Amino acid sequence: MPVTSASRQVSAPPARHSWLKLALWTMMAAMTLSVIFYSEIPLLRQTQERSYLGTIPWLIIPHIAGGITALLSGPLQFSSRLRRRNPRFHRILGRVYVLSVFIAAPLAVVLSNHRHDPRAIYFVAANIVQAGTWLLVTTAAFLTARNRHFQQHREWMVRSYAVTFTFVSTRALLQPIRHGEAGFAMEIIVITFMAILIPDIAFHWRELTARRS
Repeated sequence: MPVTSASRQVSAPPARHSWLKLALWTMMAAMTLSVIFYSEIPLLRQTQERSYLGTIPWLIIPHIAGGITALLSGPLQFSSRLRRRNPRFHRILGRVYVLSVFIAAPLAVVLSNHRHDPRAIYFVAANIVQAGTWLLVTTAAFLTARNRHFQQHREWMVRSYAVTFTFVSTRALLQPIRHGEAGFAMEIIVITFMAILIPDIAFHWRELTARRS
């Protein structure tokens, strides 16, 4: 059966959407690996940092475990194929994601306030903004799913994972741009704000760019 120009026009947007989605996940994976190898591993090689972390295993281990679980389980929540083929696993993984956020976020605030460094007050304030936003949008994602508002649930999940990824994006920007505590704190707040703003612009792009007929 010949392929008409109309059918090509219909199939083009989904194909383009798939490529954009793949490009986005690839870029995010590259950023994550960059942060691991150029930021986190060199930090853990510092004797002073290892000694400090060794004094707070009950804080740092659950925080890291929760953060990594949220970071790795989040992308699977956006798989339409997984959601259709195994909805039960999708729901279980969603609960794991929410639990991970609710472990990692409060501990981030506790850890930022644990060093007793007077210069770290900016970092504490930034972490409260970041962790509070993370908890808020993740709670909204959970409640909309429980109430079966699935379109709104997907939108809140995008916002939630965007905030989850701020751990990576703030450190990715820190590699080429070195600044003090206050600068890093401002970067965390701005990127957290952008993690909410950019998805909202994407959700309403059609309304922003096309006139209603």
